[in-house]
Amino acid sequence: MRALLLTGAAIAAAPAAMAQDQATVPVVSSSGTPTDDDIDYADEIVVTAPRIAGQLDTDIAAEAELDEAAIASYGASSIEELLTALEPITRSGRGRGSGRPVILVNGRRIGGFGAVRNLPPEAIAKVEIFPEEVALQYGYAATDRVVNFVLKPDFKQVSVEGEAGVPTQGGQFKSELEPAVVAIGQNGRFNLNGGWEHQAMLLERERDLGDTGRSLLPASDTYIIDGTIVRNLDKVTDLSASLRFDQTDSLSLLGPGAGGVSDPLRRDSRTQNWTGSASANGMLGAWRWSVTGNYADSDQRIFTERLSGGRDRFDSSQQSFGGNANISGSVVEGWAGPIRASITGAYTGLRYDSRADRSGVITTSDLARDTPSVFGSLTVPILDPDYDVGKIGRISLTLNGQVENPSDFAALKSWGATLNWGLTDNLSLLASFNRDEAAPSVTQLGAAPLVTDNVTYYDFRTGQTVQIQTTTGGNPFLLAEQRRDVKLGLNWSPPMVEGLSLSINYNSNRSDDTSNGFPLLTPEIEAAFPDRATRVGGVLVALDQRPVNFDRATNSQIRWGINFGRSFGQSQAGPGAGRFGGGRPAGGAERRPQPAQGDAPPPPDGQAAKPAGSGDAPAAAPARPRGPGGGFRGGRGGRGGPGGMFGGPQGGRWQLSLYHTIKLTDRVLIRPGVPELDLLNGSATGNGGGSNRNLVELDGGVFYKGVGARVSAKYDSGSRVVGGANGDLTFHDLATFNLRFFVDFNQKPELTKALPILKGSRLRLSIDNLFDAQRKVTDASGVVPLTYAPGYIDPLGRYIELEWRKAF
Repeated sequence: MRALLLTGAAIAAAPAAMAQDQATVPVVSSSGTPTDDDIDYADEIVVTAPRIAGQLDTDIAAEAELDEAAIASYGASSIEELLTALEPITRSGRGRGSGRPVILVNGRRIGGFGAVRNLPPEAIAKVEIFPEEVALQYGYAATDRVVNFVLKPDFKQVSVEGEAGVPTQGGQFKSELEPAVVAIGQNGRFNLNGGWEHQAMLLERERDLGDTGRSLLPASDTYIIDGTIVRNLDKVTDLSASLRFDQTDSLSLLGPGAGGVSDPLRRDSRTQNWTGSASANGMLGAWRWSVTGNYADSDQRIFTERLSGGRDRFDSSQQSFGGNANISGSVVEGWAGPIRASITGAYTGLRYDSRADRSGVITTSDLARDTPSVFGSLTVPILDPDYDVGKIGRISLTLNGQVENPSDFAALKSWGATLNWGLTDNLSLLASFNRDEAAPSVTQLGAAPLVTDNVTYYDFRTGQTVQIQTTTGGNPFLLAEQRRDVKLGLNWSPPMVEGLSLSINYNSNRSDDTSNGFPLLTPEIEAAFPDRATRVGGVLVALDQRPVNFDRATNSQIRWGINFGRSFGQSQAGPGAGRFGGGRPAGGAERRPQPAQGDAPPPPDGQAAKPAGSGDAPAAAPARPRGPGGGFRGGRGGRGGPGGMFGGPQGGRWQLSLYHTIKLTDRVLIRPGVPELDLLNGSATGNGGGSNRNLVELDGGVFYKGVGARVSAKYDSGSRVVGGANGDLTFHDLATFNLRFFVDFNQKPELTKALPILKGSRLRLSIDNLFDAQRKVTDASGVVPLTYAPGYIDPLGRYIELEWRKAF
């Protein structure tokens, strides 16, 4: 009977779990390491299961995990599209990073986002989403969340994708064509992608905004080609390289020139970008090392010309390059587990030059910056019941520091601390503090001025919409920014509700001497920067929008959310129910001390874990259930293969994510002696008004036997800007909904049999802004200023797109 129970539990936990006549319960010795003498054979059943090769080994709980079915339910065509769909979950509440999360592949650093941008989601076995603090363990600052993509060990696909879309109001047509090839195997992976995107011009008259010869959106053509190759040298070492080229040609109409409507201004531009990166990963004893390098070249040429003659020209060229080396691993065995360190040495360089020729007056800039830096973090376990240290869960402390030395600034120093407390396998708490310094970008400091005529602008002083001349470029007098961030976070997966996880985070930020684009010209801003606005007879005619320093900016917010998902209609051998599908390790697997990070490295990209006893590699480490979302989420019945070309099994999955951000404070002090701006109560620094106090983001979908539907929605509570000739300006609340329907014909054998052309294909229909909602902006009398007409705020409105994708 005992053997029967053990066998059933092992099958439910994972196919690789091994049944034994007697279960082993390790008793940890005083040294923290179980030995043969420490093992006690008791009348208990202990089930262990291997984690998927490539998952992260960290004590910090994942906030969400997606298995193959959950990934397929998004109907995305690339990792880039998938990340866009996951933005409500992956967005950082700190507002400090680039916006895109830190990307890892199979638990390893990569040379750049281009190395995975165009991989198809059906090549992914699992997605893990972690809080910002996990980035410290991989040599990154804790400014963005971490997303780890675990790739399938064997995958091949050649595909072509075509898209066409139009706004329901008409006026613009978009089309796109993308061929691609990808292959993943034991020796590495390779992918090559091409693309062509075209969009027609959208004119003001097509949105009933007059016939002034001005475009709302330019006509453009974009050409793209990129490729990545990864080579596995052995079980723990790989090399990768990626290269991308894209070119965009665009045409805009800027409205009447000096000769009036019959003399329109025309702007032609061409932008070319070359981007390349390379990386190497391997092991040095128990330490994992990685080296990455990157290079990017961006060139832009803009011509502004009049039919009557005369042409202005602006050229810019920017090269960025750099490299870094990271090593991470266990320093020493501590009293509550291994003490881990991560050290990164890096260098970045940037060269920027520009030349502006306006009516024969030439202005040039030639900028450079070289920045060496050193970043390090140390994670010290403090309490862990597995090591007989404490009985209130696992507590660890991570300390981090960085020194940068920009060639055009004084040295910049940063440091921080993170306390992670895993109270139970389902509940974890985080507290972190960071203090850092940042220099303005070289373009903020020294870009050549670019003058643009006929810009539509709302003048608060007069309450009129006017056409003005704007000047953009750099400001060499900007100061370095001083930052201080505090975060408190909680993650909980209620054990009584399968598939549900909750998170809540509090963030408080303060920045001194922030570098910003010139803010909205409210009466407060004009009083603070009287030399930036030019008026003739009281009428605004020109505005210098080059960046400025704000003396201080402070804000705080609470962001809470839920992720809930379940599988249904699965076969007995269907996939496990992971996060967004629920499930906990079947059989109540016993938690055991794990090797330090790097002691049991995952196989290289594309290489499957070998079973125990193969003789070539050690057996996978036992599963260690961690906090919400961490560790093994095998669920019920083991893993099953995909039932369709796009990853989904023959069965169903529903999923719901809901996040609510509540801004508590948001204030800006422009300079001493000027009243502080309260962006939640009547002040603004941007053309979009003040800060919205409430932001609600909803994403949900259902996927069953190849047919999927998703809905995403966003609600913004709006804001108010006080003052001005026509009274307060109200930015009303806005709710938008997007729908997506798709069919994977590979899971519709009755259709592919009748129409073989459908085999290996997918059809997707997307409707963005379903109800054609546009933010309404009114003054005190209820009038909509021309600047804030719906056609200017959201020229496209409701947009419908049809996509056909076929794989061979």
